Amino acid sequence: MKKAIQTILAEHKGKLLASSLVTLLPALAGRWMMWESLALLAAHWLVLLVVFSDRRNRKGQSRKAVGLVFWVMPFTSLLTGGAAALLARGADGAGAFSAAMALGFGALFVAVGNYMPKFRQNSFMGIRVPWTLASEANWNATHRFGGKVWVAGGFVCMAGALLPAQAMGVVFLAVLAAAALLPIGYAWRYSKTHPQEEKAPAAPVPPAQKRAAWLLAAAVAVAAVWTLLMGGAEMQYGETSFTVAASGWEDLTVPYADIAAVDYLPAGEAPDGGIRTYGLGNLRVSFGQFSNDAYGPYTRYTYRSCPDCVRLTTTDGATILLNAPDQPATRALYEELAAKTGKTG
Repeated sequence: MKKAIQTILAEHKGKLLASSLVTLLPALAGRWMMWESLALLAAHWLVLLVVFSDRRNRKGQSRKAVGLVFWVMPFTSLLTGGAAALLARGADGAGAFSAAMALGFGALFVAVGNYMPKFRQNSFMGIRVPWTLASEANWNATHRFGGKVWVAGGFVCMAGALLPAQAMGVVFLAVLAAAALLPIGYAWRYSKTHPQEEKAPAAPVPPAQKRAAWLLAAAVAVAAVWTLLMGGAEMQYGETSFTVAASGWEDLTVPYADIAAVDYLPAGEAPDGGIRTYGLGNLRVSFGQFSNDAYGPYTRYTYRSCPDCVRLTTTDGATILLNAPDQPATRALYEELAAKTGKTG
């Protein structure tokens, strides 16, 4: 890991600074994009450390491949931040967001596919399966094939921008599956049809690098589990307003005078959540700003464990969805807000 840091700072300091600044650019849109930008910046640095921990990437890797690694995360940050900013400024709901994602990630797939044949053997970047790591010829052939698959998949994604949001999601998942599985299948078949090729000896992995890899994997696993299960909310009722005190996300305060209607939506009447444009969404909660076809941009602070929710319609026409961890608590929330505001749908 020390050598990886030394290489990045000695040979790629300019790229590191420029790519880090670009990754942070969406934070200029406001506080609501700051945490996402910081998370992507941390991921950017982590990816660079992992890639450059392989000595084959420090010495001998294609310059174009290395350059691509520096700019994938900044591009992702600009894409997601830009699409979220458009929605926050009133763009047309889920359709606009999915179209932007389709065009942006389609272009990214085309770029990665174009550079993929230039990847040289390494342990962290490219199609790393036993057959490609054991044979340089297999590696080169598989990456030429994989590049074509990724370019084709990118154009399919961009064409999918014309589809409805849900259909685009299906197309994107199909492209991801094809991009991941087809090159692996090709590498396996190549190994069977070219058994005479001499296998390249595997480079020994230093113990320190193994420990660093395990520590990184453990940190990522812990962070992933925590992210998937974090979040909670407590309703706090005041004299003139109520506050959703959220853990894991920013609080929401709404004056009672701003509420025009309070409705209880049982499971069958609650609309699809749509797309999260800025907020926290995991296996436990959905907090923040969302967009769907029923409401357009709206605010949601709900638990996934309860299918019912309370819909607040504000005096300026905005929609807020709330609930509690279970149906009885959600019903109590509705009755409390109805009593406080005197407004029911």
